[in-house]
Amino acid sequence: MVSMKDLLLRSVLTSDAYDIGTVNDFHVSIEDWKVAMVSVVLNAQSKKDLGIKKIALIGVSLCIPIAHVDKVGDMVTLRIDFDHLKELPECKSLL
Repeated sequence: MVSMKDLLLRSVLTSDAYDIGTVNDFHVSIEDWKVAMVSVVLNAQSKKDLGIKKIALIGVSLCIPIAHVDKVGDMVTLRIDFDHLKELPECKSLL
């Protein structure tokens, strides 16, 4: 088992080895207390390649369903490739 805080700021790679950014938050279902989504703040290259022009003080984050997470080690590896990121919703900050 690993603590959530130990996963913060780990790099996230797509299945086609594209470094998209870092883990910055988790979304937990209060019904069963399981992690439902991982929030990943996109790096500048990912934002550019996805066509995101939005400027945000805390960065732009995608909400990635936990089912799309393949492996967790020194980095987080996803089961989806870069092109599938376009289908994922942006995480809205409460700040």
